[in-house]
Amino acid sequence: MRLRIALLFTLLPFAALAEPAATPDCTVDVAVSAGPALDVTYRCRSSEAITFKADDEQVAEHVAALRDGTGNQVSSSGDRWRVEQAGGLVEVHYRYDLAAYARAVNSTRSAILRDEGVLAGLPGWLLEPQGYDHEPVIDIRARTAPGLVFVAGLPRHGDAWRLAGTRVTLAGYTAIGRLNLQELPVAAPGSLRADQSRREGLLRLAILDGPTDAGRADLVDWVRRTVEAESQYWRGFTSEHMLLGLVPMRGGRPVGYGRTEPGGGATIMVEVRLPVEQRPLFDDWVLVHEMIHSGMPYFHGRATWFMEGAATYIEPIIRARAGWKTEAEVWKEWLDNMPRNVGAFSAGLANARGQQNYYGGALFMLMADLGLRRETQGRLGLEDCLGGVLWSGVDASTNARVPAYAEECDRISGTTVMSSLVDRYYLRGQPVDIDAFWHELGVNEVDGVVKLDNRAPLAQWRKTIVMGPPSRPPKPVKLPWES
Repeated sequence: MRLRIALLFTLLPFAALAEPAATPDCTVDVAVSAGPALDVTYRCRSSEAITFKADDEQVAEHVAALRDGTGNQVSSSGDRWRVEQAGGLVEVHYRYDLAAYARAVNSTRSAILRDEGVLAGLPGWLLEPQGYDHEPVIDIRARTAPGLVFVAGLPRHGDAWRLAGTRVTLAGYTAIGRLNLQELPVAAPGSLRADQSRREGLLRLAILDGPTDAGRADLVDWVRRTVEAESQYWRGFTSEHMLLGLVPMRGGRPVGYGRTEPGGGATIMVEVRLPVEQRPLFDDWVLVHEMIHSGMPYFHGRATWFMEGAATYIEPIIRARAGWKTEAEVWKEWLDNMPRNVGAFSAGLANARGQQNYYGGALFMLMADLGLRRETQGRLGLEDCLGGVLWSGVDASTNARVPAYAEECDRISGTTVMSSLVDRYYLRGQPVDIDAFWHELGVNEVDGVVKLDNRAPLAQWRKTIVMGPPSRPPKPVKLPWES
């Protein structure tokens, strides 16, 4: 699930991604001490005064002893501090009790504390510099006391974490304090294609306090195998660098709420139940779903259905190709859920609500997948469209509108399948005869059992949707108890 708006960059059609500035507009030095607490020093190049703004009143309440470069205390105006420049430099220092803030908000959406470790959005502790005529590039360097860590989902630029092209208030998670940090190598996006050499990326896995050593090992293993399953679909992982934060919870489902924050770099948060149980982790869909979000841009313009529909549709396919679900189970999930959300089409997908965004959007993706396989005689499917856009560099840290994304998909596939469907069901709103659609596919359910008719008009292409084309047979990802 994605709720936060990301970058203010529209691809019409897709433009080359801008290279970050060689010299940052601002640098931030963060000293992390027990608690965790932060000592923050901001230095920004500017010939004018800069206003530093807190994300909200709760963040502002935890900013203490804010002073300028000469050591003078700066008075606040609500959630803002205006600091004058001296010699083309604006400097500000403040102390921030991150643990107290996390206790106050106590939310996996904003900030959560476990023992002395915090998973918090960057705007949960870093003030935003205002006064530039562009989004300032900010380099963040951290110094930690022994036993503490600081990690973000931002790209590394030398020894700094670089925030570029987006505002602080839209940036993703950081993991700070006393917590378990694992660095897992991943195949860079697109590097598992037959004509490519494998390139390495890095997934930083931050696990807050709570699990036993054995439970933590099970969580790491779950993430590793999920990355492998995900990479099989995308032919490389969804991101070259990512932060995944796991937050232990008492009670609830084995895997709880998940959230992807794309601003500045892909970050994912997933709640996991204590005590950790290995088998239920692999029976769940949340982590696979959130990782799919990290392989696509954020979409503006009433496009929740496209983002959530893609993740809802692809998730069971990834798990089936890994050997974690059967093909019949995938079709049953779609048969049970797509028909009840088909009304979103006649109303126009831009007006989708609730579950219509998920399974109405998933039905759209099924039609796109089928259309691509028909038009290319089975050579390409939806994974080639979405993967091709990702391999071009358009990932979770970028922004798009649905028609422009569809045009790029068409360019990659050499068809007009995606744009035609977008025009028909998103821009104009036309109904879908779902019964006729299932009949042509040769899919029906009798007494709770899915029946697949290989004599149906579209059966030839239906056979390649879940398990992929014969030319790229899936490789099972063994479950721990099968190894």
